[in-house]
Amino acid sequence: MKKALKVIRLIIIIVVALVIAVVLFGSLFGGCAVKNYVNRHGEDLIGRKVNVEHVGMNLLTGHVGIHELTIFEDNATDKFAGFDTLDVSLSLMRLLGQTVYLRHITLAGLDVNIVQDSSGMNFYSIIEHFAKDSSEVEEPDTTPSSWVVSLHKIRLSDGSAEYTDLRRRAHSGFHHLNVFVPDFVIGGKDRTDAGLTVQLTKGGTLEADATWNPETQDFTADLVLSDLMLDQMKDFNMNPDFVKEIKGVLGLTAHAAGNLKQVMDMNISGKVNVDNLDLLDTASTSLASLNHLGVDLGKLVLSQNLFDINSITLDGLNFRYELFADSSNTLSRIFGSPEEAADSTMAETEPLPAEDTAATDTTLKAIPLQLRLGSLDLSHMNFTYADHTMADDFVFPVTDIRVSAHNITTSGNNNAKVFANLPSGGVLLVDWAGDISQWKQHQSLRLDVKNLHLTDLNPYMVHYFGQPFTEGIFSFSSLNLIENSQLNGKNHIDIYKPNLGDRRKDVSPRLKLPVKAALYILKDKDDKVILDVPIKGNVDSPEFNYMKLVWKTLGNLVVKVATSPVRMLSGLNGGKNNELFITIDHRNPDFTSEQFYQIDQVADVAKQDAGYHLSLILQTHPTDDSVALRNQKIRNKLLQKHLTDLGVPSNQYEIISQPANDTVKVEGYRVKLEMEEKEN
Repeated sequence: MKKALKVIRLIIIIVVALVIAVVLFGSLFGGCAVKNYVNRHGEDLIGRKVNVEHVGMNLLTGHVGIHELTIFEDNATDKFAGFDTLDVSLSLMRLLGQTVYLRHITLAGLDVNIVQDSSGMNFYSIIEHFAKDSSEVEEPDTTPSSWVVSLHKIRLSDGSAEYTDLRRRAHSGFHHLNVFVPDFVIGGKDRTDAGLTVQLTKGGTLEADATWNPETQDFTADLVLSDLMLDQMKDFNMNPDFVKEIKGVLGLTAHAAGNLKQVMDMNISGKVNVDNLDLLDTASTSLASLNHLGVDLGKLVLSQNLFDINSITLDGLNFRYELFADSSNTLSRIFGSPEEAADSTMAETEPLPAEDTAATDTTLKAIPLQLRLGSLDLSHMNFTYADHTMADDFVFPVTDIRVSAHNITTSGNNNAKVFANLPSGGVLLVDWAGDISQWKQHQSLRLDVKNLHLTDLNPYMVHYFGQPFTEGIFSFSSLNLIENSQLNGKNHIDIYKPNLGDRRKDVSPRLKLPVKAALYILKDKDDKVILDVPIKGNVDSPEFNYMKLVWKTLGNLVVKVATSPVRMLSGLNGGKNNELFITIDHRNPDFTSEQFYQIDQVADVAKQDAGYHLSLILQTHPTDDSVALRNQKIRNKLLQKHLTDLGVPSNQYEIISQPANDTVKVEGYRVKLEMEEKEN
């Protein structure tokens, strides 16, 4: 910062010195001589080729007029900058009192073309030219100068500036640029006051006022940006191949006060307002819109990492986030740029020297974030998530999102509440309380999802399992408490009538699991699936992962039910060793009511998925009893008829009679229900 100010001050002094030289030299030798000198020695003066068409001056009045000046690029062919007229009035008498006093400076028709590529900005060589002079001239002499440069009525009239970023193929600019600075003083002990007014081409006014005390180095600055049309910001950060227009108005007021010796200690405050924002794509479809955003910044001090925000209000945000089949998404399309530009941008970033990087890291670690947010009120927000990467498009709108929080700080207890409407009458509720900086000491988070219709999730069900929901209502409640790094989480899942339809033949599912059968097993007599998933652990453990534990618990349960349904049924019915075995009496050719009930349960599960195969394997002791042998045949036929009557397809089951074996302890049917491996 100090070096930049030194260079700027040096440039101003050199420009003023050139004006004085033009007045004195031109008065002695004439305007033509000045013109010829500048045209021949432009590179010595500013490091670039310069061409001027006319120079006029008056020694008695101190008036200088320079017309149609052009400054070329480093290649001495392309135009970098120029102006139509520079009109300056210098008080020659005040030079005797070591004061350079310019009554007015008027610059008309300024035209500047700024280009940025992989090597930097196209004006860097000019700065380096003056910086080189600065190191050679100023460094040895540290004695304060007694000269005072006093500039008044500095006016830029009908100027224009064009900016082109070749890396991002972005282009923007300002036309009819008008700037007025009432006073600017360098040197002496008097305070410097400066004002700036800019009318922006596409709408908006920029006003700035600054004061600077050269003796103490104290400064203040005020900035007011009114009615800035946001569309002129489009080319700087957004992809022109996707974004067509940005509607909306930005207003900003900012105040900064500090000392140039410790710039990072300056105190910044201000307000930002954005109204009627609408981001449109090339098809004039709204990508995002906003009624109002207001930020009231009470105090910002970078050296202290202090952010004191009085309030943030947001109303009427509508945003649609989409995933596309080409692996892009809404944000990557809005802010996207060619890969080569992104790569070049990354390559151009120069790391800080090792000592600077270390110092920066140490500073950031030594100063913790100090945040205070008086109030956060977000209302009437709507967010739509869409996924176009599957066989069926998934569109999930969340509407009327409301967020409320007050007196949020990085130290101490905080609380916030979130409410949102889900599709088909569902509701989302979030209630949080806790400490931000010492989050492991105390946290309380409650999350409730009510009345979520499972049919709204069908695109994902079809994508992963090949089957859609035909009905079902999902509710979820989660309460998680952290006290001294110990987590105690309770997750309650309540699903009513979760029924799946037939498998889609046009889709190859990612997972081959009989989810329909699993849900059938898990449902109780009231057609509900109720699961409790407790989560406990130490958040300091490097292996702790909350969501991993939740999904592992649920995943293990579903896989166990789906892949080993008979064992699951046996366990639910109080069976031993998680095995289903139907005992028989060789003297009885029929089944008891309890045995028929067990067979019915297995048959019902088998019917839930055509991929299941049911095996009933009869094991018996060796016998010569003809009655017992006859009863076996009768019982097998009865079992076959019963399964057929229950609606189990014949290709889904088989009844096997194993050879009699002395090692058999109990006679009966060993039941197996397995998912057959079939290629889609």
